[in-house]
This record gives sequence, C-alpha cells and structure tokens, in this order.
Amino acid sequence: MKQTSLFFFLLFITCGGAESESTVVQDSSNDTVQESTTTIVNDTTTITTQETTTTIQNSTTTSIPKNTCYDCEYVTITELISNIDNVPKYAWNDYQRISKENNIFENDSFEIVLNIGPSTDLYFQDNEKYIQKGISFWQNFNLPEKYYGFFYNFADLDWAISELTTTGFEGGMAKAPCRDGICSGANSGIYQRPPHFGVGVFGVHSADSADTYRYGPLHIHEVTHSVVASQWIGNARNPQQSANDASPCWLNEGIAHAAGISLGVETFEEYLDMRLSQVTARHIQPPFNDYSTPTVLDFYSKSIPGVCTKNPDYVLGYSIGYLTVEAMNAMSGADSAMHMYSVMASGIDFEQAFEITYDISWNDAKPIFAEYVSVVISDLFNS
Repeated sequence: MKQTSLFFFLLFITCGGAESESTVVQDSSNDTVQESTTTIVNDTTTITTQETTTTIQNSTTTSIPKNTCYDCEYVTITELISNIDNVPKYAWNDYQRISKENNIFENDSFEIVLNIGPSTDLYFQDNEKYIQKGISFWQNFNLPEKYYGFFYNFADLDWAISELTTTGFEGGMAKAPCRDGICSGANSGIYQRPPHFGVGVFGVHSADSADTYRYGPLHIHEVTHSVVASQWIGNARNPQQSANDASPCWLNEGIAHAAGISLGVETFEEYLDMRLSQVTARHIQPPFNDYSTPTVLDFYSKSIPGVCTKNPDYVLGYSIGYLTVEAMNAMSGADSAMHMYSVMASGIDFEQAFEITYDISWNDAKPIFAEYVSVVISDLFNS
C-alpha cells in the first residue's frame, strides 16, 4: 500500500541551494541500497550559564540561561546604526568564543550516520566534520539522539528514496533538494515520529563545487534547523511541526544562515566575503529588490508563524532574516536566538519570547531592525 505524507517534518523550503517548495510525496522504490557509513562522534563539555528571570505582562515568569561573557563586546539595539561596522565583528567573535568553549563533545550516545549514494562522487570530504561542528556549537540545548545525513546526486535519487525508507523515514523526502534533473539543494529537520532523529538530505551536483558556501556553512545551516526543532522534543507530539508553527520564517532561516556562515569559515575576512555574496547574489531580482525601511518592516509583519512558509518572499530569510539575527547576536550573544527558541518551546509565543530574551518588545524592536537592515543591505549592494 502506498503511503503519503506531508513534507512538513523537514524545514519548509530547500535550504542553502536550489530553492524548491515542500510537496506532498509518496514512498516508493525498492532499489538495492548501499551500506551506510556510521560514525559515532566524540565527546564534549558544557559551559556555565547564569540565569535571569523576566516577567512578561505581569503574568508569565520564565528563567533562561544568559550569555556569561562579561568581557565580550556587544551593542545595544539603539547602537546598531552608530556601530554598524562593528556589528558583524561582535557577532562573529561570539560565535568563535562559544565554538571554542564547546569544541569537546561529551554526549557519547549521540551519533552521526552518513549515507552516500552508490554513484555519487563527493566534491567535499569533510561532511561529518562540519555537521559535528554545528552539533558541538549547540550542545547546551536539546539535541536529537542521532543525525542522519543522506548525500546523493540525481542518478541516485531512487537509491535515496529507498535508503530513507529502509532506515525508517519517509522516502519521499529525498525529492526535496532535487528539481529539473539535478539534486543541488539541502533540507534538514527532525523526524515527525519518535524517536525524533535529525534528518538531512543533501543534493550533490558537480557544478556546486565552485561555491564556497557548500564547504561547511551549508552543513552547519542544516544542522541548526534540526536543533531548532529539537527544542520541542518532549514538549510537543510533533516537534518539527510545532517549531514550524511557532517561528517567523525570517527567524527560521536567519538563525541557520548566521550560524552556518559564521562557523563554516576560518577567518573574519572570509566571513565578510561570504556575508556580502549571500546577501547580494541570491535575492536582487524583482519583487525582492526593494530593501527600504518600510519594505523591510512590512516583510517582518507578513512573516507570520505557520503561514509565512508559503509567502513568495520566504527567500528573504537568507538576507533580511540573516542580518537581523546577526544584529541580535551582536546584542545578546551568538546563542541568544536559540535561547529564545527554547523559551518558545515551553509554550510562549514569539513576541513574548523575544521580549524575555532581548529586554525589548518586538513591536518596538522591529522598526529599529528594519532601518538597520535597510542601511546594511544598501551598503553591501554598493560596496
């Protein structure tokens, strides 16, 4: 009997590569599969956090861990414009600080499982290294017990469908990164049924080998999506769907893109280069070429959780969303947005969680972010 399932247990749209909408897919194919490559990752440590308690609307009191770096440089939201050149540096530095503190992974039960298509020729050999780097960075938050990564070209699409089905997932998710005879994108989340393992599908296309984003940043981007949804494990029957329903789309792609670009390169100069290329090269065609303050503010207002995945401007999460999260990181630390997600997973909506995390209401913050992002994008286009 054929089984059909909505693709919502993954992340809305193919991330980091070719853009494609989520679709209703069917399980199919019983092709012979290649034996999986299984790697158990190394162990790691945690960092100390302090807790603060904030009361929202005189009714909800929530304690969340706060960043403990007392000698790091941050900005306030009102300083974003006056410190516009320092924002990326402050955010970058905090990613490196946390990554260094979390470079040892102590969860000996966590496992990364890589599956490579039988005819797929990988142009990048450090897939596991960068998946692990993303997991290690987020280790102080809820994680899935395992993360499965499937890497394949279009010729191996039937293999991927069969391999996913054999592993216990929905085989049709393999189609997400593929279109027009090419598998080039990537998509990641957590599986809808328990155990809620992380699942990532990565299209491999030889022409992508020229794109430096594919050499680490993409992997950390996708892992971050799985970690976001993992905050709902134990809090919701379908954690992935609950995460989708709770998050504005700009935030969903913004947190993943900020982490991927910041942790996937070695130097700040490389970060600035990739920041420039990612913001300017992907979304400059109409109707996505107006980055005025009112337009950015309107984009925020239309990014309604649970609805915005079908908006044609979803792609602006990789530019407007990314720069917004970068600013949030420069204000309150590179893990602050994930702290906000952990608050949201407890049943608090985005706007309340934002105020708890950043000590300002979203209604007051978004005009400031809109002005800041508008100026940054204009500067990047004209640089």
